[in-house]
Amino acid sequence: MFKLTIALPEEIAFEGEVEILNIVTSEGQVGIMAGHVPIVDVVKAGVLTFKDETGSYKKMAVSGGWLFVWNTEVTVYVNSSEFDYEIDIEEAMRQKAEAEAELNDAVKDGSDAIKQAHAKAALEKAINRINVGSKR
Repeated sequence: MFKLTIALPEEIAFEGEVEILNIVTSEGQVGIMAGHVPIVDVVKAGVLTFKDETGSYKKMAVSGGWLFVWNTEVTVYVNSSEFDYEIDIEEAMRQKAEAEAELNDAVKDGSDAIKQAHAKAALEKAINRINVGSKR
């Protein structure tokens, strides 16, 4: 077991002892268990799963951020996270449609790269929420 902290800019989304963590990083899908070598990696938007101290598996949709593994502690810093049971699929579908429209408009208008990147990130987040929330 090791201590896992999932931190958001304004709050701690989860803190507790876990047996295993699976997360998507810049290196691909990574599994972390107690005694893992220290690493720092970029977290990509995707699904984060862990097995808690009761033996239950938990699933979250997370946005991009950072993963820090050091000694007996793992900290995941992300911009947003939601447990699968917290996700409102209808709202996520609405956000997906809005992000698609914004991205199409930005590309059609030849908007700057920053506006297009924001629209792509919003679309990626909505799709991730739909994927995680619909696989409960």
